[in-house]
Amino acid sequence: MGSVSRVVGCQAAPEGENMNMGATVDFSHALQLELAYQVAGDGKATVRVTGELDIATADQAYAYLRDVVDSQTGPVTMNLAELTFCDAAGLGVLARVAGYAKRSGRSLKLTAARPSLLRIMRITGMDEAFPEVRTPTLTTIAWPRQASSTAVI
Repeated sequence: MGSVSRVVGCQAAPEGENMNMGATVDFSHALQLELAYQVAGDGKATVRVTGELDIATADQAYAYLRDVVDSQTGPVTMNLAELTFCDAAGLGVLARVAGYAKRSGRSLKLTAARPSLLRIMRITGMDEAFPEVRTPTLTTIAWPRQASSTAVI
């Protein structure tokens, strides 16, 4: 398995700790998002997303994820197990980076998304961009894509 180099804010890790295999960016305590990627020996990169992906962190997160996609020749997986919050801007980041990876001829997949995120992805149709998040349980539940009103007469 590869090593991880760390970047906190704009400062790189001390010499000797930087292993050129990945990076970590902490968008400060106020923004509450940390992104880190690690490249395994087989060339597969995994990005760990920790904290809140929202309007305050969306632009920086997209730039970071785009750079990860650009720096890899193998597949990239985003591990969302530690993503605690994702608003519409965060969903937009996921959609934009998926489109970017596809246009670049690269593979981008999501893993370990929480049920609340999976539900909003299903409702908004974003699960079509990430078919790997569909589970047999989720695909058999008939959640509407749009709210509908029913009148009882």
